Amino acid sequence: MSKIIFVTSKNCELCSKALKKIKPLTYFLPMTVVDVSDGYDEYLLRIPVLLKNEEVIDEGIFNIWKIIKKLAN
Repeated sequence: MSKIIFVTSKNCELCSKALKKIKPLTYFLPMTVVDVSDGYDEYLLRIPVLLKNEEVIDEGIFNIWKIIKKLAN
């Protein structure tokens, strides 16, 4: 099973929009939402970031079709 992680931060408008886009995927894939300050400091200037097994799937303004394609692989 793949480990899907959504890296976010408090008061991040872009993160809120990204989470709304990927919310339907959480019905099919378990996803962990983590704060960037919880050991993900390397993504501080790139949030929101979606990771699959430590590989960046998408960041910034999310593209749902790009995400689905990469998650299917």
